[in-house]
Amino acid sequence: MPAASPDSSHCHRLALVGAVDPLLLDLVGLSLQGEDALVIAAQFRPEEGGYGAVHLTAVDPDAGLGSGEPVAIDVPMSFACQTCSLRDVLLAVAEDRANMEPVGATVVLLPPALELVHLVPRLAAEVERLDGVRLAGVAHVISTDTAVEDLLFHRPLAERALAAPGDERCTGEVHMVGLGYADLIIAIGARGPGADLIEHLRADSALLISGLDAPLLPELLGIRHDAAVACARVHPATMRAWGGPVSHGVRTLDLFSERPFHPGRLRSLVAELAGEGMCARGCFWLPSRPGRVCAWEVAGGAISVADAGMWAEVPVLDDGNCRGPGLMEPRCHLIVTGIADDEVCERTRRAFSQVLLRDDEMAEALSWAGVDDGLSDWFGESA
Repeated sequence: MPAASPDSSHCHRLALVGAVDPLLLDLVGLSLQGEDALVIAAQFRPEEGGYGAVHLTAVDPDAGLGSGEPVAIDVPMSFACQTCSLRDVLLAVAEDRANMEPVGATVVLLPPALELVHLVPRLAAEVERLDGVRLAGVAHVISTDTAVEDLLFHRPLAERALAAPGDERCTGEVHMVGLGYADLIIAIGARGPGADLIEHLRADSALLISGLDAPLLPELLGIRHDAAVACARVHPATMRAWGGPVSHGVRTLDLFSERPFHPGRLRSLVAELAGEGMCARGCFWLPSRPGRVCAWEVAGGAISVADAGMWAEVPVLDDGNCRGPGLMEPRCHLIVTGIADDEVCERTRRAFSQVLLRDDEMAEALSWAGVDDGLSDWFGESA
């Protein structure tokens, strides 16, 4: 569980809440009304001929956004990048609120479908430079009733009017990042397969809250966000498998080997390795790219492969603390989670084993270095 801030009672605390579904953010806002904090809902408002604006609304109708400010304001975006603009706005909000209420608190409900890992780490670094402000808990809200469909099936954000033109992300991609990065997971809905799936996918160090019956604000403000640790939890080379309840058929496979994948067999067995009705996260390495971390993700039925940097630059987690870059050896480590029977699990394990280099191939592994492995299109490289 994230540690409480040692100086939390002597500064202004800023907490963040993210979700895919705007209705869940509304529920969180309602649950926080009457608590000792200003709750602000942030949204993007695109405009023709400009970058648009960040729209801020005080959730409590009796609260303002500051001394003499109206209940709602539009702040023009400084950049074409919405996330960059929001970061600047939140930094200004944190500074203003700290000046007005040095020992107060502000909770920001983030725009729906915003990925925490793209916003929070740099915001956390900027907040640390401010006097009298601390970044408190970062939460992700998810419905247990729709978690299975949102995570295991392809649900484009565009179909829910939650994506800008050209944004092809699906709900599963955002949830996977949120469940891994957040300090606190708020699961709303009934027990069942969705609740079990959330248990399997959340970081073990994150606090899980079921429903909104208990006061939420003390939990948010009792945490001091550590961006380095949170980033390490979602880094493809350092994320971990936690497992969880299996009574509703949710299974997690922890597949590991120090051997690299064979590029040709990886391409031919990619569907089998992804698994049917599963989501997955992790890393692998290739003899043709020995120094590079290759990221693997399956979310919402879509498979994503990317270059995640150098193995020598991978942050190392040690007892919940991030020690910075270490000397991690290349490995293939895939965490596969979903609703699956023994046959599906065995088929996925078998595919993982088949893709690895065999004994006779390991002897020639060095000859792959610098050779075209036929996967340039996967990594977005020109032919």
